[in-house]
Amino acid sequence: MSTHPPVVGHRGMSSLAPENTMASFAACIDHGVTSFEFDVDIMGDGTLIVIHDNTLDRTTTGSGSYYDKSFSDLRALDAGQWFSSTYRFERVPELASVIELMNRANLDSNLEIKPCEGGTELRQSLVEGVAVSLRELDAERAIIVSSFDMELLAGMKEVAPHIPRACLFAWDDSPLDEQVDAWIEQATTLSATAIHPQNKELTRTHVERMTESGFKVNVWTVNDLNRAAELGQWGVNSVISDIAQDFPAESRAARPFA
Repeated sequence: MSTHPPVVGHRGMSSLAPENTMASFAACIDHGVTSFEFDVDIMGDGTLIVIHDNTLDRTTTGSGSYYDKSFSDLRALDAGQWFSSTYRFERVPELASVIELMNRANLDSNLEIKPCEGGTELRQSLVEGVAVSLRELDAERAIIVSSFDMELLAGMKEVAPHIPRACLFAWDDSPLDEQVDAWIEQATTLSATAIHPQNKELTRTHVERMTESGFKVNVWTVNDLNRAAELGQWGVNSVISDIAQDFPAESRAARPFA
C-alpha cells in the first residue's frame, strides 16, 4: 500500500514535456499516471484551447492575447520549442483533442477553466463550450471542472450541473483560518464536491476542516514526496504535481476523480 496519496499530473507531465500539450498528456500513459490537470480558455472565434496564460508569449512562438485571434492564427505557432528542441512543432491543443485522448487512453482529468478576460460574451461561450465538449467524454472517464473564477463555476453549475465542480484557492494576506472558512462557504454555495487549495501554508487543521465539511481536498502544486506523504496522512484526496513520474506506482495508478 502506497504511503502517498493519488497523484495528478500538473498540466500533464510538465517536468518531462512542454506543459498543456498533447506530448505532455501522452507522457502520462508512458509513466502509468492515470489522471492529469490541464487548463482551458477560449479564442476570439470561439475555439477552446488548452493553455495556462492569457497571453501566448511564455509557452508559444506567438505574442499577445488570443482573445482577438482565431484558430487559423494558432496553427502557425510552436508550443514546444521553448521547453526543448525535441518538442519543436508541438501545437497548442484544442479541448476536443484532449477529450479524444482521454477516451482512447483511459485517462481521467481535472479541467481548469481559466478566468477568461475576453469579455462577457466570450466568458459565456467558454462555459457553454466546455459543457458541450464534455458530452463527448466516455461515461467511464472521470473528470472534475475547477476554477479560481467563481462566476464561471456558477455558470458550469447552471449549464451542466451533473459535472463535478471544484473551487480553486490561493492564499492571500488575510488570516488563514478566515480564508479556509470563506473557501468552505464558497464551495458550499456552488455545490462543489471538492476544494483545491494551494499547498503552501496548508495545515492538518485546514485539511480536516474542509474534509469534515464534506469536501474532497486536492492540493496544488506538490513537488516534494515527503510533503505529499504528510498530506496523505492528513486525509487529502490527491495532490497535483509537476513530478508525478517520481511517485509510487500505486499513487500514479489511482483515480482520485472517479
